[in-house]
Amino acid sequence: MAAKFYSDRNAKVVSRRANDAERALDQLRQEQVRKPPEQLTFSGLAAARADGPDDEGDDRTVLVGTNLAYPRRLRPTSVTIRHRDRLLITGENGSGTSTLLKIIGGQLGRHEGSVSAPGRLRINALAQDVGTILKQKTVGRDWRELSVSDAYRQAVGEELSDRVSLNTFGLLSGRDQNRPVSSLSTVQQRRLELAVLLADPPDILLLDEPTNHFLLKLTTELEESIARYPGAVVVASHDRWLRQRWEGRIIHLRSVTENDG
Repeated sequence: MAAKFYSDRNAKVVSRRANDAERALDQLRQEQVRKPPEQLTFSGLAAARADGPDDEGDDRTVLVGTNLAYPRRLRPTSVTIRHRDRLLITGENGSGTSTLLKIIGGQLGRHEGSVSAPGRLRINALAQDVGTILKQKTVGRDWRELSVSDAYRQAVGEELSDRVSLNTFGLLSGRDQNRPVSSLSTVQQRRLELAVLLADPPDILLLDEPTNHFLLKLTTELEESIARYPGAVVVASHDRWLRQRWEGRIIHLRSVTENDG
C-alpha cells in the first residue's frame, strides 16, 4: 500500500511539473523577442542600369527654360539643364522652388516664359505629395487597395517589372510586398514611388523636397547616390544640411514678395 501511495504521488508531481513546463514554454513562445528584420540598404539611383551611363556628351544641353514665371508664385527665372547636371534649386519659403520644378516637368500650364526641350526627352518627378506617382500610373484602380507588388507591376508595366524587380533597389523589404499599399507608412509609400521612378530612369529626374518624408539613413544614401545617376538630377529643397553638402550647381530663388529695391 505504501509503495502504491508514493508511486501515485510521484506521478501527480511529475504530471504537474510537466504541465507547468508546457505552460511556461507557451508563455515564452508568446513573449519571445523576434529577430529584427534586416536593415534595408538603398542600392542607389543608378540601380536599374548596372552597366552605368555613357559619359560621352555630359555637357550636352537637354532643356532650356527662359524667363519662367507664375503669378504670385515664381519670379522670372531662366534655367539650363545639361545631360548629367546636378542642379539644386533653393530659396526661402514662397520663392517658388516647387513651382519651377512643376513647370520644368510640364505639370503646370499657363505659365509665363518658354521651355525648349527635345520631344523624346523623358522627365519624371518625385512630388512632395505622397501618392501622386501611383495615382498617375495606376489609372482605373485605387492604388491604396493594391498590394505593394501589384502596384509596382501596374505602375511600371509587366515587362519592365520582370526585368527590374522591386527588390533591385533595397527600398522595401520582401515581407511588405504582399501588404496593401494603404497599410504602409508614409515613408514606405514614398519609397515605393521612388522605386517606380527608378525602374526606368528618366533623362531628367526631379526631386521635390526629397528629405521631407525619408528617414535620415535613406536621405543620406539618396544624397550620396545622386552623383551616379545616369541622367540629370534637379532637386528643390530648403534643407540646410543638403545645401551645405551639395556639390553641383545651385540656383537661389528670391521670394515673389521680396522688395526689388
